[in-house]
Amino acid sequence: MIHYRVIADNKKEWVVFIHPLGGSSATFFRQVREFKKHFNLLLIDLPGHGKSKKGITNLEPEMIVKDILNILDDLNIESAHFVGMCLGNGVIDFIYENNKSRIKSIVYGAAVKEIGLINKLLLQVGHVFKHLMPHHFLYNLFALVMMPKNNHRESREIFVREAKKMDRNDFLHWYNIIMEKKNYYENKKQLVKDCINKLYIYGSEDHLFLSKAKEYVKKDKNAVIQILKNVGHMCHIESPKEFNHSVILFINQQNEISSSFQN
Repeated sequence: MIHYRVIADNKKEWVVFIHPLGGSSATFFRQVREFKKHFNLLLIDLPGHGKSKKGITNLEPEMIVKDILNILDDLNIESAHFVGMCLGNGVIDFIYENNKSRIKSIVYGAAVKEIGLINKLLLQVGHVFKHLMPHHFLYNLFALVMMPKNNHRESREIFVREAKKMDRNDFLHWYNIIMEKKNYYENKKQLVKDCINKLYIYGSEDHLFLSKAKEYVKKDKNAVIQILKNVGHMCHIESPKEFNHSVILFINQQNEISSSFQN
């Protein structure tokens, strides 16, 4: 069972937030206050995360998509704007594969657009040691590699703190999805050829993922990229004011475009 939180005024557009692997919807605590002024909010805790059911078994991307779409149906949400962070963007890609009609626009926050050499090495190290050490040790390692600077400290601490709340087996289920389904996180070429507008937003110090994202955006005529200065991987936590302004502006622009077509 997926836990979710709704903050809604029926006259507004819907925005769905998908958190990072190992996190929860609570990691968007610096977005809620500002976003709820403009939109209806749906904040989802993915299976095994936050307040969602622990002890998950047989976890597959198709099941995750089905559960999220069922929530949208229960709330009578035909389509929404999706905001993802880090590997949570992979869940949006799962929806994007076969359910584009449910998506109005996408904000890819610190998205993994390609599994590069260092990332593959990290995954392999984690794969070797995942059964030999507590999973939050792996998260400490990943956090330090992805966010090494002093100004990334708060993000690292939140990243690891949330991971400690996960059951070990749930973490391993998600880790296996990343290992087995990593092509989803590399965005297949056919995903570029559509009319869904996308905002890619990164910190300038996101050293593992930013360069590949720049290359990817050049190939997608419906994508733009926003880079927040002197900010690391968890840009929505380190620079919430800039992040919120950029994302809200982008979504409002999509709504204006949609309204102009309808008129």
